[in-house]
Amino acid sequence: MSVRASEVAALRAALLARGSVRVENDALWRLWCAAAPRLVGSPQQTDDLQECLRILADDKTIELPARSSRRPWPSHITVPACRAAPKSKPWVTHAWRAELGWAASLRTLSDELFSDLVAINTWLGHHANHSIPVVPVRYRSAEILGKEKRLDDLTRTTLFDSGRLTLDLLACTRYPPPLPAAVTGHGPDVLIVENSDTYWVLNELLSSATNHPIGAIAWGSGRTFPAQVDSLRVDVGGRGPVTGTAWYWGDFDPHGIAIAESATLASTAVPVRPVTALWSAMADRPIQDRGTVDWSNVYGDRLLGPELWSQLAHIRSAHGRVAQEAVPVSALARWIDRLR
Repeated sequence: MSVRASEVAALRAALLARGSVRVENDALWRLWCAAAPRLVGSPQQTDDLQECLRILADDKTIELPARSSRRPWPSHITVPACRAAPKSKPWVTHAWRAELGWAASLRTLSDELFSDLVAINTWLGHHANHSIPVVPVRYRSAEILGKEKRLDDLTRTTLFDSGRLTLDLLACTRYPPPLPAAVTGHGPDVLIVENSDTYWVLNELLSSATNHPIGAIAWGSGRTFPAQVDSLRVDVGGRGPVTGTAWYWGDFDPHGIAIAESATLASTAVPVRPVTALWSAMADRPIQDRGTVDWSNVYGDRLLGPELWSQLAHIRSAHGRVAQEAVPVSALARWIDRLR
């Protein structure tokens, strides 16, 4: 035998380290050249590889495909040791509580999710037959799973569904992000604006005025407002739920329209309406960022109404925008005077 034992050992180690069950001919030759560099370019190289493969097949390191008259040289070899062992399914036999019995029938479950379910199962066992006070979801998540945002992640998986995990089962609830707000009067309505400087200007103007329906002003924090909108039915500025209308005004650009539309659709208990007078005031302001704003696929007439949408058409035609801050303070003061 001309092939050396060290070369057989080197090819065996390279095949196992590669980790592939199927090794094609090209890859096999590269491994063989590295395992037996002395044979590169030698007429003996092919014969010695054949001998090496026979030895590796005899000791069950590899499996050779059946040869045919048309293919005397193997197109590939198989390395059985690189086959992944069947993964165990510990969740199938775990002692689940009745509330989590469905987990045993899951076809797949990652180690991380299995660990989460075990922690929830243990928590349910500790609180069986006890009245559990409802807390915000991140408090419960920190208590059960040690990570305050982990339940948020789990709610986006199939583990949360009817008949599976629910926030009610875990005695927790999700509160909407609070709206930064200030009391500006005794009226039932609230005014929400997109930008922070506009919030401060209108806060001062409304607080100095009397006999208007705006009881509080809130800052929608830009694109955050649609996520905050349900806080209107909980509390705004310490006044409790909004009892009137939530009026909204933002920038006249695609993002500003999208925020207003999303908030209008997301509100379930308090009506959110555009402040048409303030949107209208933007029609006479200088157009900003001409030629740079893409208004395609924006249909603000559903929000502002056809008449006002048409009034603002020249801004869209110029591919521009108008920011809230472009409406002067004097115009805002006149609007408040008309409210009174």
